[in-house]
Amino acid sequence: MSVQILLKNCLTISVVISLTASAKQASSLEINTQVKDTQVKEAKEIVSTETEKNDRLSLVGSDNMFSEVNARTLLLSAKQSMRHHNYKKAIRLLKEAVKLDPDDTDARCLYAEALQEKLSHQVNKDPEVFNTCVRNWLMVARNETGDEKGLTYKGIGIGVSLFQDPDRAIKAKANLKKLTGYLPKPWETNERYLRRVLKPATTSVTATIKVPDENTHK
Repeated sequence: MSVQILLKNCLTISVVISLTASAKQASSLEINTQVKDTQVKEAKEIVSTETEKNDRLSLVGSDNMFSEVNARTLLLSAKQSMRHHNYKKAIRLLKEAVKLDPDDTDARCLYAEALQEKLSHQVNKDPEVFNTCVRNWLMVARNETGDEKGLTYKGIGIGVSLFQDPDRAIKAKANLKKLTGYLPKPWETNERYLRRVLKPATTSVTATIKVPDENTHK
């Protein structure tokens, strides 16, 4: 009986040791997998960052005089494009500048100007360009960028005009009036105002109408 008990205990210990070793191996495998996943993720982020940098450098072009491309350098390049009436390139540059620094009021203001200039040459106004232009002018008019950002709630603010750049605000409001025919009311939220003035996106639907052949019914 004692021998059987001893064998049983030895078997139990062997199973426990085996399970422990398997658990350690699984844990080690899981850790290695997590490390590899982290390394892959970091590598992808590095590649993505480098790709974005290269895209911005190619966006600026061969005439770029700056060693680093950021919102301000993109803005300066866009101004140069605007002087040469290359509004298409200026819009691409300013779109990227606003993406890099959403609080850069100079970039956002010039972006709206470039979009509005593009609209002025269109007989049928592109709704996407129009809506983007209106949104950017509204942000400038209501002081939602720059150092004074955060003084409004949904575009409504009390005494915000005391901290506004008067030239920019007047210019933005004048262009909103010119584009839409309306100015946002002091108590009107951005969302409500935009619902009133934005253009609906255009969609085209194509269909083929089949006329039954008379011979098929004879």
